[in-house]
Amino acid sequence: MKKCYISLPITGREIEEVKREIDSLKHVLRNNEYIPISPFDRDVDFNATHEQHMREDIKLLLDCDAILMARDWEHSVGCRAELNVALACGIKIIYTTNPTLLW
Repeated sequence: MKKCYISLPITGREIEEVKREIDSLKHVLRNNEYIPISPFDRDVDFNATHEQHMREDIKLLLDCDAILMARDWEHSVGCRAELNVALACGIKIIYTTNPTLLW
């Protein structure tokens, strides 16, 4: 099965809200025959800088076949950076519209 990285805004949000959204998106991805990968699928140091988080997140992304751009991604500096990495590396891009996935 192919891996799909979940890109979603995290900064400024309640972590539990983010985790619920990730869980929901993981379910959808599994139903579409992807192995979901999220920023929380690694050891997360909540005291790390944004730049440190981005370095680790991009490592996860580079091991994936696709990236899922979750709602409001366009308002996130980190999500936009992940999208640019995906574009530069030929990683398939999947967008969501709340809650339907566009394949």
